Amino acid sequence: MVSAIVMAGYNNKRAVKKYSRIVAENYGESFIESGYKVLREFTTVQNGKTETKPLIQYTLENLYKIDVIDEIIIVGHTMLLKQRLGKFINRHKKPCRLVNQNSKIAAEIVERFKIKPRKVKYNSISGNIIKAYAESSACDNNQHALFVAADSPLTSTDFIERFIESVQAYKDQAGLIFPIVYIDGNKDKLGRNPLKMINDTPYLQDQAKDEFGRQGFRLSSLLYANPHLFDINTVNTAYSLRKALSPTVQLQLYRITQSLGYPNVYSKYFFKKNLTVKEMQNICSEFFKGRVKLLPIMGEEATYDYDGTASEYRMISDMLKST
Repeated sequence: MVSAIVMAGYNNKRAVKKYSRIVAENYGESFIESGYKVLREFTTVQNGKTETKPLIQYTLENLYKIDVIDEIIIVGHTMLLKQRLGKFINRHKKPCRLVNQNSKIAAEIVERFKIKPRKVKYNSISGNIIKAYAESSACDNNQHALFVAADSPLTSTDFIERFIESVQAYKDQAGLIFPIVYIDGNKDKLGRNPLKMINDTPYLQDQAKDEFGRQGFRLSSLLYANPHLFDINTVNTAYSLRKALSPTVQLQLYRITQSLGYPNVYSKYFFKKNLTVKEMQNICSEFFKGRVKLLPIMGEEATYDYDGTASEYRMISDMLKST
């Protein structure tokens, strides 16, 4: 059985304002989000009926449907989540618990996972990960948990089930297992660029490649992870670099890969164009200080997360209405 941990963190106004500036300067996008993003209402049409519900509810509905998931833990703003989702959660028999993102990390957990307080603040992404994981039966049994972003309403039950089934062959080999989703072409339907790599895994070899033999991939809303098997102190840095939004971030990535013993990554990706999936696994493994597995998989819709821009809201809304 699987513990599902839903990441539904709330950013304060200062963080939202800073991110909106980055998005405007680097993407030329209008950032519209000022409240609690996972509670923003989206409209969908099912069986000819129009229904409006908060973003996170799309994720929760899928998790409730999957039999192998035996518990759900949501980490975020507990008061707002209870107000908006309390009745919905109470309608289901599957256990669902809320963890306050502003609660402190217990001293026992700090010691158990060798947490460095200056690197893992209690309300950061890594702080929320470890607090929620500590509440799960997966933690009690030293097992992996399924971590799920709350902002990807088009991630389907089928995608989640396929990923859970696929990771079973690797959970004894890796502390972190990421599904990397195949993207056909140079951009996805939201206009986002994939990471182009030579696919030297056994998966999706029949899919199209570019003139350099590469395929495009993006991360999805899912992660299968066991914090006992990697260094949780590395997570916040990885999260802050995940989108390479600015030249400063790109330079930091270059320096990090150099320090890990991979000085030619920039050249391999941008000039030689021969960076492979397994090389990326090795780099990530060095960074997280635990084995990482990248698992190529189909399902582009699972990469469509809502970051808070006007264009994303419009396009995701249109996709939901057409499903």
